[in-house]
Amino acid sequence: MKTLQNKKNQIKRIYLDSAAQTMPSQKVLLEMSKLQSQNFNPNSIYTEGMIAENILQMAREKISRILGVRNQEIYFTPTATLSCATAILGTVNFYKEKNKNKKYILPHIITSNIEHAAVLENVKFLESMGEIEVSYIACNEDGIISVADVIKEIKANTILISIIYANNEVGTIQDLKNISKGIKAWKQKNRKDTGEISNYPYFHTDASQAGNYLSLNIQTLGVDLLSLNGSKIYGPKSSGLLFKKENLNLNPIYFGGGQERNLFSGTVDVEKCWGLAVALEEAQKKIRFEKNEENSGKNFLEKLSVKRNNLWKKISEKIPEAKLIGAWNENNWRENKKNILREERTAKRLPNNLSIWLPDFPSDEMVIRLDQQGFAISAGSACSAQDSESSPVIFNLMKNKHSSEQAKQIARETIRITIDDNTQEKDLQRFVKVLQEIYFKFRKR
Repeated sequence: MKTLQNKKNQIKRIYLDSAAQTMPSQKVLLEMSKLQSQNFNPNSIYTEGMIAENILQMAREKISRILGVRNQEIYFTPTATLSCATAILGTVNFYKEKNKNKKYILPHIITSNIEHAAVLENVKFLESMGEIEVSYIACNEDGIISVADVIKEIKANTILISIIYANNEVGTIQDLKNISKGIKAWKQKNRKDTGEISNYPYFHTDASQAGNYLSLNIQTLGVDLLSLNGSKIYGPKSSGLLFKKENLNLNPIYFGGGQERNLFSGTVDVEKCWGLAVALEEAQKKIRFEKNEENSGKNFLEKLSVKRNNLWKKISEKIPEAKLIGAWNENNWRENKKNILREERTAKRLPNNLSIWLPDFPSDEMVIRLDQQGFAISAGSACSAQDSESSPVIFNLMKNKHSSEQAKQIARETIRITIDDNTQEKDLQRFVKVLQEIYFKFRKR
């Protein structure tokens, strides 16, 4: 079996793709290891099962406190993809069942053109089957979705709005708080006028990339449904969750033993659920970490963004042809007043993300050449890394200023670098040197 263990004659591996996957933290591994002998079926009524159920409920309670919601509004899932799919398909299926004996009106969904495939592919599937009509909100050239553009698309038959919290490729952060305010205002005006009482449209967000850097407080965000992935926040693989407001109705999209209150059938992995809860707690505590002498008077987010900013400065100096993709404002993670709430930030981009266009150099070739030198980066979303098509996210950003053909070309030449707080400055210096050497030696000119 091929491993990545370091030997004297091997190149040191430097991992610069934390948006694709994070390894479980030491605390998460330790906490999970304590439960290995207690990971029984929590649906069993004998002693071992009851102990497992108790652990599962403790994990649910820990997560609900972090999100500021009720315990029964947290559902454990194997992946964020299943969470997103259930939010979408479950909403549509319930709507169809509720209205099957009435004059049927085709439901309408609003989403953006820079969503993760976990959202877009499910929406496109329903659209192709004639099950829904869809409005795709286009991002601007910075990768930002306009609040006004979302709200103006709401109609009487809109049942779901799904907007990603932080984009997985360019790291841009969407203004969920004001989108939710706009949805609420629309509901108050239009449901009042018609006399109809309805929770539609539901508001869903894929928050898979947000957990390490942004507040997940549901009251602040104003969402009805939220999907999260454990493997992006230093938790275990194959762990995720769906937050669903208690008064919202979803139909299950598959059937079995009825676990997780009939929404996600299948025996729950108690050990991974606990690992997810511990990871989420660690992540959300870290983003409110107080300044002290050890971190040079900077909070965690500012420290990470400064490291990222310095990396971009060095790359742009060594490779003047390189262009940054997506929104940028350097000092947006600095705390300018005491006890500032993270949700008051003005940031438009995650503090660890760089998306860079390297003209005349195919991104997949750059990934391979860097890999040979010991560096792991990506050419867009790792979920579709082996797809020959160019990134639809980069294409949709670039077509604001370029022709479709040029936008496709840029998408094929864009790389993603995502660092974390363990990334060393000396390794980034070597990375810039190697990137420069590869670019000028092998670019297609």
